[in-house]
Amino acid sequence: MRFFFILYIFFLVNSVKAQEIEKCEERYNSFKTSECLKILKRKLTNYKLSIKIYSPNNTLYKNKNIYVSICKKSLTSHKYSGVDGSIDIKLKPKYLKNCESLISIDIISEYGQCTEGKYAIANWNSLYMENLVYFSCSNLK
Repeated sequence: MRFFFILYIFFLVNSVKAQEIEKCEERYNSFKTSECLKILKRKLTNYKLSIKIYSPNNTLYKNKNIYVSICKKSLTSHKYSGVDGSIDIKLKPKYLKNCESLISIDIISEYGQCTEGKYAIANWNSLYMENLVYFSCSNLK
């Protein structure tokens, strides 16, 4: 009996880890897309998101400061990109409360990435669920 209990626990733990988060399809019916994004938002709550970032010249954006805002709400401190050019963001409920259904993350580089010393911007959102983003100088206002 003990063996079956241990086996059951093993499969339960592995099934929770193996849960894949599927992205929503962009459809003509915006209601269905919106409902899917709301369900996805619940699944992404407390999820650790890893995004690889490339600079405007298509090289990895490694070991540099990054400023992050989630659904137009800026995080209080800057982040630092890793040696592999990626950042990890835990999507805490306090960050996601500003998102209606679509989770939108704006990532801003250090100054000097674009002409005249300006910063570059990259965008991530829960509709496309990309695991890499590219900084662009054309997004500047």
